[in-house]
Formats: sequence, C-alpha cells, structure tokens
Amino acid sequence: MHFLKLFFNVLVIIGLILLVARLVTVALKFAGIEFTTFFVDYSIPSLGILLVGALGSWFIDKREK
Repeated sequence: MHFLKLFFNVLVIIGLILLVARLVTVALKFAGIEFTTFFVDYSIPSLGILLVGALGSWFIDKREK
C-alpha cells in the first residue's frame, strides 16, 4: 500500500510540474515570445497523469481511514 501511495504522489507532482509548464508556455506565447510547444502538444496526457495521480491519492487516503 505504501508503494501505491508513493506512486500516486509522484504522479501528482509530475502532473503539477507539467501544468505549470503549460501555463508558462501559454503566457509566453500570449506575450509574443517564442517558446517550445512541447508542453502544449502533450497537454492531454499531462492532464491525464495529474488526474490519475489525484484520484489515486484520494482513493488511497479514503481507504486508509
């Protein structure tokens, strides 16, 4: 159970990092500054990672109580 909790927490952290990178990419693009489109191109998978991590952490926390 400890491994799953750690796994889902890592997924949440990775998802949040990708979310911040997408926001920075959009802000720089809006400002007219050229920046990589990597984070925008993979926005759906990064959102999926964040969603799976958050839901998994929530289920593990509910199960432990």
